[in-house]
Amino acid sequence: MKKFEINTNRLNIELMDEDGSQQLYEKNYWGLWKVSVKGNDVFIGYILVKPLNISSEFPDVNNIEIGWRFKQENWGQGYATEAAKAVADKVTEQKNIKIISATADASNIASIRIMEKLGMSFIKNYNDKTKGADVTSVLYSKVL
Repeated sequence: MKKFEINTNRLNIELMDEDGSQQLYEKNYWGLWKVSVKGNDVFIGYILVKPLNISSEFPDVNNIEIGWRFKQENWGQGYATEAAKAVADKVTEQKNIKIISATADASNIASIRIMEKLGMSFIKNYNDKTKGADVTSVLYSKVL
């Protein structure tokens, strides 16, 4: 099966197929997207795409959550913003997507800046108990 890729000026972004469900992933663009710098194909981070509240009884498939994680040596170079924007643009081509959202620890100013660069606005603070302790997190969203 062919790989699904997005290319930017500096990055190659490839939808990973860890569990054999590439057809579902390609249809919805859900899953992990491997990010590498063009020319060397070295992994520098990833973008995660999934329905908001996917672990709940009622996940919202019209509200897509996007997240990112990059190796620390690649912070501050605009890679996360560039990759997140490219993947968000691809995901929001789907007509059923009404909202794109992201969450982060409230103290993670760099991720909050990326959310703002993606055109998202602050929605709320909340206590995230999934991380083993009460952590104040933020939710940002953009209505399409």
